[in-house]
Amino acid sequence: MNSQSKYDKLGHSVKGLTYVNHKINLSNYAEELVAHYAKFEGDQYELFLSDLPESSQNELARLYLESTNREVNECVHGNDFAIDNDYTCALLAMLQDDSQENRERFAEVTRKNILTYYRESLQSVIDDACYVYYQNIMNEQGYYSHRDMEHGEYYWSKF
Repeated sequence: MNSQSKYDKLGHSVKGLTYVNHKINLSNYAEELVAHYAKFEGDQYELFLSDLPESSQNELARLYLESTNREVNECVHGNDFAIDNDYTCALLAMLQDDSQENRERFAEVTRKNILTYYRESLQSVIDDACYVYYQNIMNEQGYYSHRDMEHGEYYWSKF
């Protein structure tokens, strides 16, 4: 084969080809949020989506959308599918008068609706991250979880 790589023949110049795994990016970000914002309550970490700064909520939602192959058909309506919902009204206002104010209103309504629509899913991602974060901390301290086969409960012990 000559000096051209097989990728160059496809019309691409490839340097350090990297594959992006959006689900891993999402879980890594959620764990970062847990590390910065979660509270240790009883024997677990706890963090609620509503306790996060707006910018963190936005990034979590963005990563979630990426992990679901950018599926946004219904989420822009939030949980309101009426013909005159906030999203449709903001969109129509912006199309009628493309002002900065109407663009900002449309963007804010869309952001709010996406967070409303995916609230349970995003909270589930955070809950999973709390669990993984706690396990990682315990493992770093030499503890490992075991399941009591008789009662089905988990407990921590050192080997």
